[in-house]
Amino acid sequence: MTLTTEDRFKSGMQLLAASTNIVTSEYQGERAGMAATAVCSLTADPPALLVCINRTARTYGTVMDSRKFAVNLVPDDMTEVVGAFSSKADKEQQFQMAGTWGRGDLDLPVLKEAVASFECEVESWANTKTHAVFFGLVRQVYLNPDKSALIYGRKGFHKLTPLGK
Repeated sequence: MTLTTEDRFKSGMQLLAASTNIVTSEYQGERAGMAATAVCSLTADPPALLVCINRTARTYGTVMDSRKFAVNLVPDDMTEVVGAFSSKADKEQQFQMAGTWGRGDLDLPVLKEAVASFECEVESWANTKTHAVFFGLVRQVYLNPDKSALIYGRKGFHKLTPLGK
């Protein structure tokens, strides 16, 4: 059987290791969140990052309405958080399933155990194919520098360890 370009693309992307994040937002008291690896730093001056969200995802509408989002970098000992936010559970139930959630300066849901959390205001966005790319200006950063990030690649979770160890 010959693989299509789409099949080869998906196989290739499964080899791309990336940090695992929970992107959260809130609008009119309703929280939403999703697991995401499509997160990238954009600029340091001013601090900005981007996230890619499928336009059919529940979190998409909340980000569009609030024009704010937080990126929570999941620590390597909390795979259950990724499971909760990858599930079809009710949006509010996802927050109750795993992790300790607080409020940041922008009143967004922030994972207290996160390696880092970035609260952002949406500066702009672009729709492309099935997704929206949100460009966020970072307004606040929370750090737990003693923790290590959970990495996803080759269809599984991995811990980040320095070379030579």
